[in-house]
Amino acid sequence: MCNPCPTIVAALLAFSLALPVRAYDYPLTESSIRDAYFLGTRQSGLSDSLPTYTHEIPNLSVGKFRSFASLETPFIQVAVFSSKKLNYSAQDAVKEFLGKPMVLRIHLEICYMVDAPPDALEVRIVQNKKDLVPDSFDRSLFFPASDPYTSPPPLGETMHFEFSAEKIDSSTLTIFIDTPDDQHARLDLDLSTLR
Repeated sequence: MCNPCPTIVAALLAFSLALPVRAYDYPLTESSIRDAYFLGTRQSGLSDSLPTYTHEIPNLSVGKFRSFASLETPFIQVAVFSSKKLNYSAQDAVKEFLGKPMVLRIHLEICYMVDAPPDALEVRIVQNKKDLVPDSFDRSLFFPASDPYTSPPPLGETMHFEFSAEKIDSSTLTIFIDTPDDQHARLDLDLSTLR
């Protein structure tokens, strides 16, 4: 039996450490909680990372108003939580989140028509060819921001889904949207690129 050359082992170890650790993280380990804490407390850490968790939904818009989906993974929830706490340490974050059940949240802002009717969108969220059933779900009409003297009509809906984090893996998650005026959209979210 031969021993691998120490320089080769060292080079492979250095290479593996240099690779970014990415992929949907659940359950959160002590190390991933610490990573999330430091991301949240590092200056511009969150502002640099959060845009990768928001995606435009193609083919659904009203004028300048576009449709979006944003994800809140357990990892990013710890980062956001840590960014808002004073006198909070990485050890505090580990104590608070290690071994605790968490959720994956998906927020949709769907703009598709002026005077959009309530509760008219059909949305399916699929992973590994299976429809995911949310643990909680709410929806409301989307009204664009306006000045205090005007009352714009609804342009679509906002929807909020929560799933038990253990129901989700790091494979692609697909959102299918059907509108009452026969528009259809699909958004694929590669969770292997998000923590």
